[in-house]
Amino acid sequence: MDPDRAFIHRGGRAAYAVAVLSVLYAIVYLGFVRTDATNANAAAVSWALIALGALSAAFATAAVGAYVGGTIGNFISALGVAYALLSATHGVFSAIGDMQGFADLDLSPTDPRGFATFGLAGVWLIVVARELARRTDLRPRYAQLAMVAGIDLLLLFVATVIANTPLILVTGGLASVVLGPVFWAMTGRLLSAEPS
Repeated sequence: MDPDRAFIHRGGRAAYAVAVLSVLYAIVYLGFVRTDATNANAAAVSWALIALGALSAAFATAAVGAYVGGTIGNFISALGVAYALLSATHGVFSAIGDMQGFADLDLSPTDPRGFATFGLAGVWLIVVARELARRTDLRPRYAQLAMVAGIDLLLLFVATVIANTPLILVTGGLASVVLGPVFWAMTGRLLSAEPS
């Protein structure tokens, strides 16, 4: 198999992992952390799931860039890997903080208020949506889903900055339970189906 195609296929598996980890995060956060803010173990697990999802996203976003190809593909890969690694660092930082009893260290120095996890990820999705919309071999719904997911993440970042809890729950719920998992599952299918 062509090494580039092999990388894209591995990125497809990573995209599926992002989808699954996103749903698991939502279950842990909404089921255990949101209902009991003192549950440091559940909070640490939720942050660890974010870190694992972000590490998977680093591979998946790079594979999307390789799939797109060219200069724009290189930009998509670089931006995706950058936001994913910052998000993973945030997840690890917060998981360790919760496990060591420093949950009050809410402001991550590497990802303040989800700048990378929500803001840059949203920008990445919008860039990808615009590029995918140009492809005649893909269904338009895929690019439309990426655009809606990107806008949702940008709104989640704004909601986090202004500390609007109802808006955080709505946009965050959509991102982690619906839009994110569906986008990443579709991406996994697209990348895994890429011919060898």
